[in-house]
Amino acid sequence: MELAYNSREEMVKAIIKSQHSQRNWDLSRQIPEDDIKILEAAVTQCPSKQNFAFYKTTFITNRSIIEKIHEKSTGLGYVDAETQQRVECTNPQTLANLLVVFEEITPSAYFDKHHALRNNNSKSVFERDRDTAVGIAVGYMNVVATMLGYETGCCACYDQEAIQEILGSENKPVLLMGVGYKDPNRQRREHHTLGVKIPRRPKEEIKVDYIV
Repeated sequence: MELAYNSREEMVKAIIKSQHSQRNWDLSRQIPEDDIKILEAAVTQCPSKQNFAFYKTTFITNRSIIEKIHEKSTGLGYVDAETQQRVECTNPQTLANLLVVFEEITPSAYFDKHHALRNNNSKSVFERDRDTAVGIAVGYMNVVATMLGYETGCCACYDQEAIQEILGSENKPVLLMGVGYKDPNRQRREHHTLGVKIPRRPKEEIKVDYIV
């Protein structure tokens, strides 16, 4: 897919667009391998403290596995924007054409040695730096995916142990992110399988100060 944004103004539009979570998908299409490789570069070559590895990722296009994970993505539910009734439901961001699972890993021996020299609690420092690293990686992939023309949606509400078992992984998932093609015939906030329309939540203002 060609880049959808190639000017400063369009880059700002891409950044703003990337904050929107997609809730339904066009599953008749398949993301090209070349684009998946770009997304892989985004999550593996982005900055991390001292270039340490703080996480691993699993890229999933297998529909059976994606659907099993989706079934375990139940959160607090949503208030339907039209009926105002609370509905218990899954997080359909996880049903995307591509599902990326960010997983925690054990700190390397070098990381422990590095922080032992500073007399820090290496576990708490690692967790802090891991959360920062995952956030940067997700942000990179989010913006890169948007600039490639895809929609995205993150999910942090799920059964951690169940998904770990589905993946057959020794690592616990820390974040799920869907990337794919939107359903062109539906509003992006409409749940992929249930039709529930998730309410719009305006972006809260983040203050920026300048010192010149």
